[in-house]
Amino acid sequence: MTDVLSNSGDPKPQPKKPRISNDDLYRNSTQFEIWSFTKEELHNAKRKVHEKGLKAASKNFDIALSKAKQENPDIFQKYPNEFKKDEIISTLTQEEESIYLDFYVKNATATCNHFKMPTQVRLTAASFFKKFYLINSVMEYHPKNILYTCIFLAAKSENYFISIEKFVNSLQNLKVKDILDLEFIVLQSLKFTLLVHHPIRPLYGFFLDFQAELLHPSPVMYDVSVDTIGNLYNKAKEWLNKYYMFSDVAFLYTPPQIALAAMYDVDKRITDKYLKRKYLKETPKDEIIEVDKDGQEVNGTAEVDDKTKTSNREQYETLVRLIRKCSKLAKELPETDREKSKDIDKKCYFALHPYKLINKKIKKLSNENGTPAAS
Repeated sequence: MTDVLSNSGDPKPQPKKPRISNDDLYRNSTQFEIWSFTKEELHNAKRKVHEKGLKAASKNFDIALSKAKQENPDIFQKYPNEFKKDEIISTLTQEEESIYLDFYVKNATATCNHFKMPTQVRLTAASFFKKFYLINSVMEYHPKNILYTCIFLAAKSENYFISIEKFVNSLQNLKVKDILDLEFIVLQSLKFTLLVHHPIRPLYGFFLDFQAELLHPSPVMYDVSVDTIGNLYNKAKEWLNKYYMFSDVAFLYTPPQIALAAMYDVDKRITDKYLKRKYLKETPKDEIIEVDKDGQEVNGTAEVDDKTKTSNREQYETLVRLIRKCSKLAKELPETDREKSKDIDKKCYFALHPYKLINKKIKKLSNENGTPAAS
C-alpha cells in the first residue's frame, strides 16, 4: 500500500480514527436518555411518585368508603364522624417507601440464587424493579408480585430460559396469572427498554487495560503483577454485588464510572497510578524515547505543551472527584430492619385494600352497640 504524499514529498499524516469507549456507547443508549438523572432530578422523581401514591391511596379509600356506606347505611347514619380518612388509614412516608423497596431488592438476590440465575439476571431484575418504582408507588402496586415479574422478565431478557410454570410453582402463594397480569404493566413502566447496561462489562475492560498500562512492556510498580490486578478485579466485582445493586448510583453515573469507582474504592493506590498513566501520561524514564528530526534517538523526555498538561490534569482531577462521590454514595445504604419492614408492609397492604380497614371499624362499632353489619 502506497503512502499518500504531501506537496513536500513527505507522507501525509493520516487522521486518527475516533475511539469509541463504553462510556460513549452508554451515552447514546436509551438507558442514558430515559433513566439517567441528576441528584435533584432523581429526588424530584421520587417525590412525585410518592405524591402520586398518596393520591391513589386517597382515591382507593373514597371508593371503599362509598361501597361501605351503601352496604351499611345504618352504621354510617348512627356514627357519621367515625370514618374519617386520616383516622382510619395510615399512608406511607417517602422514607418508608424507600426502606420498603430496599427490603424487596435484597429479596431479589435470594430468589435469583434459588433458581441459580447468573449475576446478570439478578442485576437486571433489580434494575427493572427500581425503574418501575420511579414511575409507580408501592401504594399503587404491592412490591411482592412486581419483584417476581421483574425477575421473570429479566431472565427472558438475559436469555436465561425458565418456564413460567416452573418459576411460579417454585415460589409460595404465586399463580401464573399473577405474573402474566403484571408483565405488560411492568413493560409499560420500563418504557419497553429491556437492554440494561451494567458496570460488569466495563469492569472487565478496565481489568485488561490495567494490565496493558501497568505491566507492559515492563511493570511500573514493583509490587503489582497479573495476580495483583486479578485480585483487584475480583474484589471490585464483590464491591459491585454489595453496593451497586442496592444504591441509586445506576441512575446518576455511567457504568464505566461505577466500575472505576469500585476499583478505586478497593485499591486507591493502584487505580490512581493507572489514572495518572492515562491522563497525566506518567511514564517511567526508561520507557520514554525522544526522536530528533532525522529519526535518531536522543536522551531525555518529550515535551508536552502546558495547555495539554493543564487539560489532562483537570480531566484527571474531575474524574477522581467523580468516582469518589460515586463510591461514597453507593455505600450510603439505609438499614433495612425486618421488623420495621413488616410494619411498613401492613401500612402498604391497607393503603391498597382500605375496605378491609373500614369493614373492621364497622364490625367493631356493630359489636359494641348490637347493630348488625353487612356480611
